[in-house]
Amino acid sequence: MKTSTRLSVTLSTLVLLGGAATALGAPIGDAEFATKVVRFKDLDLSTGAGARTLYERIAAAANVVCRDVPHAEVRACRTSAIDDAVRTVGSPLLSSMHRSAADGVEEVVLR
Repeated sequence: MKTSTRLSVTLSTLVLLGGAATALGAPIGDAEFATKVVRFKDLDLSTGAGARTLYERIAAAANVVCRDVPHAEVRACRTSAIDDAVRTVGSPLLSSMHRSAADGVEEVVLR
């Protein structure tokens, strides 16, 4: 089953500024934010392979948008960006995979 209702996830850093938003990333100026669109229309999120591929894309995008934040805030920026992106997508398998990665354990058996 392909997820057709959501075609992309945008990462930006509104969370670092205390705003509540579904998009996360990193501030690059006074009122500017780095953003990265993660597309996943081509993925079947009901399979382990699809969820894993999307998770890798989200993590790579988080690295890009958090690249210019102060060094001490990079880890928190990436963590927040990935957390919010996974929550926004709303895929149970992707969420389970994220919890496993965050906890450093294998929680699911990938199909």
